[in-house]
Amino acid sequence: MEKIVHMICTSVMLYCTPEDTAVDQKLENLIGRNEEVMGKIEADAHWKIAWQEDFDGTELNPDSWNVLDDAFGHGNRKQHYTPRNVGVSDGLLKITTKEEWSEEMPYTSGAVTTKGKVIFQQGKIEVRAKMPSGTGLLPAIWLWTNNGKEFPEIDIVEILGQEPDKAWSTLHYDNRGIYAKTYGFAEKPDLTRDFHTYGVEWHPDRITFLIDGAPVYTAAAHFPNEEMYLFINTGVGGDWVGEPDGATGFPKELLVDWIKYYKK
Repeated sequence: MEKIVHMICTSVMLYCTPEDTAVDQKLENLIGRNEEVMGKIEADAHWKIAWQEDFDGTELNPDSWNVLDDAFGHGNRKQHYTPRNVGVSDGLLKITTKEEWSEEMPYTSGAVTTKGKVIFQQGKIEVRAKMPSGTGLLPAIWLWTNNGKEFPEIDIVEILGQEPDKAWSTLHYDNRGIYAKTYGFAEKPDLTRDFHTYGVEWHPDRITFLIDGAPVYTAAAHFPNEEMYLFINTGVGGDWVGEPDGATGFPKELLVDWIKYYKK
């Protein structure tokens, strides 16, 4: 690649004068883009696949996944996570959210975890997913501590269904017995229209959150260095996202195409 860049520079110098600042600027931009690409290629070369899920077949692999059956009301949410709302077909994990009563909750949804089966501790994690939209929906891809405590928690991405152009990334932690969090969000054109790759690069000294390979937020303090497991779900209602309304339009689906976990 260095040779290619050098050749481009030489060609431009033959046909342009020093006064041609527009061409100089274009050349600078070209060199910068090539350096950026080379840096990304070099960085990616250090990552090796440690675990991968492509959702082939017609059911989840029980060696990797747990399917929740839980009327989980944390944060005043109003869904019953039921196995009947989780399926695998067409190479996709499908989590369906419905407006129906179950276990004294007005909505049903789905949640899956890798708890006790596939454990993550640093590395790079990517999840290719298409999120549902709609007021009162809270789809999430996150990591939770495997030691049974409430924190730490790494929210790779959460999207409020009524704000599909914002992706929230949050690090929850215990600060000397007091709950605390640090977060950032990315503004993108409607993220619920198509599949996107959500991820984190989890290093010993920082965690960088990614969307489609591009960094959107880095936390350089309070990051965990312990074992965690993956949690994928769609919550309904509650203190943060609010309640569904007549325009939400059930049923809704969260679709996951693949998951990749890399280590160095």
